[in-house]
Amino acid sequence: MSHHGALLAALLLVTAGCGATQTPVRVGDMAPDARVLDLATGDTVSLIDRYQGGVTLVNIWATWCEPCKEEIPALDSLYRALAPQGFRIAAVSIDTRSSSEVRDWIAPFGVGFDLLQDPSGEIQQIFRTTGVPESFLIDNRGRIMRIVYGAAPWTSVANRRIIEELLAATPKTNE
Repeated sequence: MSHHGALLAALLLVTAGCGATQTPVRVGDMAPDARVLDLATGDTVSLIDRYQGGVTLVNIWATWCEPCKEEIPALDSLYRALAPQGFRIAAVSIDTRSSSEVRDWIAPFGVGFDLLQDPSGEIQQIFRTTGVPESFLIDNRGRIMRIVYGAAPWTSVANRRIIEELLAATPKTNE
C-alpha cells in the first residue's frame, strides 16, 4: 500500500507541476491569438490581426450548446446597437462538423457579427476555457477586460455600459 501511495503522490506532483505551467487567462492579460476559419470567406485568419485596435468580444460557442443558442439574439442585438461605434464580435464555433453545416445552423438567426470556426478546438486550450459559451471582452490595446463563463444577458444596461466605456476610450481613426 505504501508503494502505491508513493506512486500516487509522485503522479499528483507531476500532474500539479504540469498544470502550473498552464496558468489561466485572466482579466488584465493580453489576449492570446488563435487562427480560426472565417465562415463567410473560408479564409484562415488570426484573431489579433483581424481585431487589433478595436473593442472585441470573443465568444466561444457550439451548435450543440443550448445556452449558446439562447444568447445568440442578445449578442446580435448588442452588436447591432454598438457596431456603428466600432464594437466587434468574433463568434468562434468549436464544432467539428463542416463549416457549411455550422453556417446552415446559425443562418436562421440572421446575425450580423463575424462567424468563425475552430474545428480543432485549439482555441479552447489557447484561451483555457472551462466550457461553452465563454466570452472574452478585449479592449483596443488587446487586454482582456472581462471574462464571462456561460451565457450572459448581453443587452443588459451593465454589459452595454462596460462596452460603451471601452469604445469611448478607443482612439478614432479616419478611414
